Amino acid sequence: MLALLRSEKLKMRHSFGGLLPLSAAMLQIFISLMLSRGTDFFTINAWNWWYTMILPGMLAVLCYLNMQKEKKQHYANMLLTSIAPDYCWMSKIFYCAVKLLCANLIFFIGVFAGGLLFGDSVSPAAGLMAAILLSVCYLWSIPLYLMLSARFGMFAAVFVCMGLTVGSLILLGATKLWWLCPASIPFRLMCPVLGIMPNGLLVEPGSRYMNPAVIFPGILLSLLWFAAFTFMTARWFRRAGTK
Repeated sequence: MLALLRSEKLKMRHSFGGLLPLSAAMLQIFISLMLSRGTDFFTINAWNWWYTMILPGMLAVLCYLNMQKEKKQHYANMLLTSIAPDYCWMSKIFYCAVKLLCANLIFFIGVFAGGLLFGDSVSPAAGLMAAILLSVCYLWSIPLYLMLSARFGMFAAVFVCMGLTVGSLILLGATKLWWLCPASIPFRLMCPVLGIMPNGLLVEPGSRYMNPAVIFPGILLSLLWFAAFTFMTARWFRRAGTK
C-alpha cells in the first residue's frame, strides 16, 4: 500500500491537484483576513467558512482531478497491473485522505498564526482538535466523490457535494437528527469543539450544542459511513473496470 501511495503522489506531482489543499487553505485564510478586516472575528469566520464550504468543495475537486488523470489513460495504471483493482482504488482513497489531513493542518497553522496577530477567539487546542475531527468526519466523502468523478465527471461530484452540504447545513446541522446524514456530522461536532454554530453564530453558554457527548458517536458514525462507501465503491470499480 505504501508503494501505491507513493505512486499516487508521483502522479499528482507538479499538478494543480497536488497543490490544491495548500491553495484552498491559504485562499480561505486570505479571504477571512480581508472580510474580517483584522478583527477578532477572523478565526470564527475562517473556521466556519472552511468546514461548511471550502473544505467539502476542495475534496470534490481533488477527487475529480485525481480520477481525471486515470481516465485520460483509460485506467491502464489501475487495471493492467498485477495489483488487484480494489487495492488501486483504496490507494486513491488513502492518498486523498492524506491530502485532507494536510489541508486541515495547514489551515489550522494559518489560522493560529492569524489569531496571534488579530486576536484568537478559538483556542489552539480547539483548533487542532477541529482539524483532526474534520479530517476524520469528511473521510466518507472521498470514495463517494471518486466514484462520481469516475462515472459522471466533475459536475456530478461538485453538484452532489453542494447538495449534501447545503441540505445538511439547512435541514439537519443544528437539529437532533444530525446523525442521519454523514454531511451534517462535521457541522454538529464543531459546535462543542469550536463553539461555533453552522450558521456562523457563537454557541451560547449553557446551550445543549456545547455538550461534547456527541463527539464520540460522530466519529464512530463517520468511520462507519467511510467503511461502507469504501467497500461499495471498491466493488463497483472492480466490476466496472473488468467489463
